[in-house]
Amino acid sequence: MNLYEREYFVSRIRAGFYALNLDGFNVKVLTPTLEDEYLANEVFLEAFDHARKDELMVEEEMFEWMVDRGLWSSEKDEKIKTLKKDIEKLKIEIFNARNKEAFRENIRLYIRAAEKATAELMAEKNENFSRTCEGIATQEKAVELFKRCCFVGGEPLDFNSVDINAIFYQYHKTALTDGQVRELARSEPWRSLYILKDDVKLFANGGGRQLSLDQRSMLIWSRMYDNVQESMECPTDEVIEDDDMLDGWFIVQRRKHESERAQSDLEKRTQNSKISSSAEIFVFTDSKKEAESINNMNSVNSQMIKKERTQTIKSKGGAVDLDFQDQQIKMSNKSNEQFKGKFRG
Repeated sequence: MNLYEREYFVSRIRAGFYALNLDGFNVKVLTPTLEDEYLANEVFLEAFDHARKDELMVEEEMFEWMVDRGLWSSEKDEKIKTLKKDIEKLKIEIFNARNKEAFRENIRLYIRAAEKATAELMAEKNENFSRTCEGIATQEKAVELFKRCCFVGGEPLDFNSVDINAIFYQYHKTALTDGQVRELARSEPWRSLYILKDDVKLFANGGGRQLSLDQRSMLIWSRMYDNVQESMECPTDEVIEDDDMLDGWFIVQRRKHESERAQSDLEKRTQNSKISSSAEIFVFTDSKKEAESINNMNSVNSQMIKKERTQTIKSKGGAVDLDFQDQQIKMSNKSNEQFKGKFRG
């Protein structure tokens, strides 16, 4: 974005309303009050109950119906999980390749392709959401909240005189993307305003009106960028200004902290002197997530040994200690040391 574009969006976000024009109506869409949110949530519950009484399916039942008719499958759910993991791996890779421009940009193409594939699968999965109890109730709530926030000349908009679908569509078009919010949050003119937040009123919301989605996102990302700058391992400006590379940095930091916490927990569980002095420790858990954390604490060499042992067991259908290559090497080294020891004596 150019500076003048950023100035426009920052002023719009700070103003606390969206200005729309439809068929000669200049409409202000304000942020909701707590009362608005409360009454809109009541509408959600009522709409959900009515839909349930009309024997419409809830979201979980809809997915079961889709699976039963071949419109969805557990394999597609697994594909979504795999794609999300792939995106994480690719963002780590693009961060690690930050000094290799050609390779970095090639990785970025794979990230966009994986994101697109994920979005397409999610759209397919949620295709019938609007026909569920949750979907109908969500739509009713959104419309109720929108109606409560629309004003013309200080008076509530008369929706009998306008096409609500047209104005609702125009309103949603004004929403900023995550990438746009992140750019605004780390750039001028917002950055200077945020630094002075204790002395300057950031938003002009009045009358007990709550923060808009854009306002909340701006505050969240502003604090995130503060945390990045304050980190002992703060990345370069080039990384901070590149969303994909910064996401990779976030993932690396998160995994590092998770590993440190898991290591600390493991040390507490293995304080017994016999255990702590062991070359190998087997830790049992019923939690898949905890198992992943424990596995990540293995060194690269240990992970290679685990992989080799697993392959040996699969190929032999079972194995004893000396079937493993690492144990064979260990025994060979021990024999060599004993042989050398005879001559040293």
